[in-house]
Parts: sequence; C-alpha cells; structure tokens
Amino acid sequence: MSNTPIAATAGSARQRLASSLAALQQDPSVPPAVLNIVQGLARAMGPLFQVERGTGDPSLLFQARTVLQETLGSMQSVDQSYPGVGDATAAIAQSLGMLFAAIKEHALVDPSAARPAPQPPPPPPQAAPVVQQPPPPPPQAAPVVQQPPPPPPQAAPVFQQPPPPPPQAAPVPLTQPAAQPMPLTTPAAQAVPLVQPAPQKAPPPRAEPRAKQATVFPETAAKVPIGPQGLPRVEAELEAFSDTNFYTNFVGDIRDHGGIFVATYAVLAVNTRCQVALKFPGDYLAEFHGVVKWRRESTADQSSMPGMGIEITDASADVWALIHRFIQKREPIIQDV
Repeated sequence: MSNTPIAATAGSARQRLASSLAALQQDPSVPPAVLNIVQGLARAMGPLFQVERGTGDPSLLFQARTVLQETLGSMQSVDQSYPGVGDATAAIAQSLGMLFAAIKEHALVDPSAARPAPQPPPPPPQAAPVVQQPPPPPPQAAPVVQQPPPPPPQAAPVFQQPPPPPPQAAPVPLTQPAAQPMPLTTPAAQAVPLVQPAPQKAPPPRAEPRAKQATVFPETAAKVPIGPQGLPRVEAELEAFSDTNFYTNFVGDIRDHGGIFVATYAVLAVNTRCQVALKFPGDYLAEFHGVVKWRRESTADQSSMPGMGIEITDASADVWALIHRFIQKREPIIQDV
C-alpha cells in the first residue's frame, strides 16, 4: 500500500464504502433498486483501491466521484427504510466529501475536462465560377457602292444648207468614271477574358461549450439524523481554511439574518428547521437552532464545495461569544440575505 496522502484518503473512502456494502449484502433476496446501489458501491471501490495501492493514477479519484454521484442520484426512488440503505447514503456523502477535499488540496485535473472536443472537418472548397463572355458578332461585309451608268450620248443636230458640203458627224465621246475599290473593313476580334475570383477560406469551426453538470441534491437520499428535540441534527466543524464558515449580509452584522454555511452533500430542503452541533478550533462545542435559507451548488471547475446556509434563530450568550471571537480572526462569507 502507498503512504501518500492521496492514497490514505482513497483508503479511508474505500473502507467506508466497503462497510456499507457488506451491510447491504446480508440479505440474499436484494430488491433490484437496492442491487443498483450495491453495484455502484462496488464500481467506485475499484479505482479507489488502485489509488490506495499506488498502482493507479490519482486522477482515478474523478472516476470514483462520478460513480458515487450517479449512485446517489438514483437513490431518490429507493425505500430508505430498507436495511442498510440509510447507512449507504451516509457512506456515499462522506466519501464524496473526502474525495472533493483531496482533489481540491492536491489541485488534481479531471482528464475528461482537459480533452478537447472533436472539431468537425472543414467544408470542401468550392470551385470558382468561370465567367464566359459572349462571342463577338461576326464581321459585316462592307456595302458595295454602285455608280449609276452614264446617260447615252445624244446625236448632234444636222443643219442642211444649200450649197455647203455635207456635214460630218461629230465623234461620240464615251466617258465612264473610274471604278472605285471596294473597302472591306473587318473589326479585330476581341479576346475572351476568363475572370476567376480567388477561392474564399472556410471559416474556423466553433468549439461547442461544455455544459455544466448540476449538483445532485436528493431530498430523500440525504438522510440527516434526528436529534433529541425531534429536529434534524446537522454536525459541522470549523477550521482555519475549511469550506464551512459563517456568513453575513453586506453590512457585516451576523445577528441580522446571518448564519453558518455547512459544506456537505447531505443538504436539507429550504425553510427546514434544524439543530446545529458545531465544533470550534480548540475542541469548543456549541449547539444552536436555525433554519435552512439557501443552498449552493458546486461550480463547473469544482472550486467550491456544495452545501447549505443555515440562519441562526436561537443561540445562547455563550454561543454568540464563541461566534464573535471566531469571526474576528476569520472573515465570514458575504451572502445577500
């Protein structure tokens, strides 16, 4: 077995789950709903055992935590009066608290969150359209200008005089204009340009947002023991850097609807009256009454512990003195109440 702090935490969580598993397996005729709890406990103990022996990566704590959260969510419809179910609920809540603290203390990274989402392939490039110019019109033949033919010559008049000699006929001149050349003008053919626009680049693919998983708050599965006064008894411990801490409003007066935030997976419904047993540093114990006013879910990066805010409704003078002495050394949480 490994002697590292992470291995010790994995061993403690595995032993707590093993004792609860043994209690559920005492009945040979286990109902199907309880059998699902047994299977969930067994699946979570596997990676915890590998971390405890030192043969597995510490990131296996994320795998065990996911299995326990799924098992806790499926216990909402299970009869809590069945032998061993209540203890299994408490064991899962305690193990989740230990795993959450170890992950936060050692800054472990969930391997499934670090893996990038697959990106779709880019669309195929589109062929650039070829713009074809219409062909030029065929050249037209130049028109042939034909000159009209000259008029025929007229004969000269003949004057007959008595003794003169007979007149001689005048020569007939034939005058024709010179033929003009036929101009043939053919316009030069124009080249057909091919205009091809540059191909456009495909837009980069957009990464899909990772959906946040909601914290499971099963009202029936989170069994909180009942105190001697008939109210649910919530036990918590204050430390210098614990997630459990007092809270006040923006004014800073804890007596004005202030209270304590208890970091736990086993939460009560809002407006539930309860009894709180609180342990201060130095083993000072205090008990007071309160009512659940708000609840907090875990964040997407697992940087905050889920739990519930309990407003202090009835406390003795000695308890108030311990509270004021503690908040002078450690500032309370600011909560809009």
